[in-house]
Amino acid sequence: MKGYNLRDGVEITSKIPNIEENSRLLVICNPSELYDMLDVFNWDKDTVDECANLDEKVRFTNYDGYDFVSMIYAESEGEVLTQREVNLYFSDKYLTLVLPESPGASLSKLTDRLWAATEAARSRPFPLSYLYYTVFDNLASFYSDSLEILETKIEVLSETIELGPSQKQIATVMPLRKMAYTYKKLLRALSYVGDQVLIDEHEFLDASQHRFFRDIDTRLAKLHDFADSLYVMSNDLLNLYDSKASAQMNETVKKLTILTLFFGPPTVIAGIYGMNFMNMPELEWGLGYPIAIGIMVTVSAVIFLILKKKKWL
Repeated sequence: MKGYNLRDGVEITSKIPNIEENSRLLVICNPSELYDMLDVFNWDKDTVDECANLDEKVRFTNYDGYDFVSMIYAESEGEVLTQREVNLYFSDKYLTLVLPESPGASLSKLTDRLWAATEAARSRPFPLSYLYYTVFDNLASFYSDSLEILETKIEVLSETIELGPSQKQIATVMPLRKMAYTYKKLLRALSYVGDQVLIDEHEFLDASQHRFFRDIDTRLAKLHDFADSLYVMSNDLLNLYDSKASAQMNETVKKLTILTLFFGPPTVIAGIYGMNFMNMPELEWGLGYPIAIGIMVTVSAVIFLILKKKKWL
């Protein structure tokens, strides 16, 4: 647990002080530490229990004296998309950010940035609103970076498929498609949270702060549209693969057909003279063999010239 008293500029290293009318507290903790703070903040115990379990629910709920926000942040770790729960308790007296025991790279960075922003927040007329905004601003930035990385992966894979499809590419397309869909689903839910923050039923935000949160709401909506377009692009990869694989198969069939055309006439001629009928005068010709070979070569050459003229070769 890390705490900071924005009113006095003092770091809290032990027990959270009692909440007073002029309290301005920032607390960053993990779910197991919330139970020790229940008596101080008087939170609904169901919300504390919810923080302890990753249930993939995204919600914004107004309680008596505070807002509770539950969000899911997804972070790409190699080829795996790991989902982690982020919870917030916000009022005009405190901001409590609840992160999992293993927050991952991005959420660890969020903690560092939020902590670094405390001094800047103290100089602002609404320090808790500034830190509240900082949380959403950084989450939006992290999602933006992740979507750009995913877009690059999809574009590179598209170029690779254009050069020639393979079974290995299909194994790559499906995880990217699932990743894009997950981002789309989570950002749609996060956009809902952004809408609820703007409603500000408790009026914790000053009217002058609403424009900053409108900006966040707009960014989240655009990020959802971005994720949706990436999902469409990932589906297009499947169509591209199918079309390229079909074209590759057609090209193979075409080559086999042309090969059959070359060997067809010699096979017919050889078949005729291999029937061994008694009355086949050509069998007694002295030049029968070279003439037969010549006919085979001539027919194959004529076929080659015709195919070349039609630009099939």
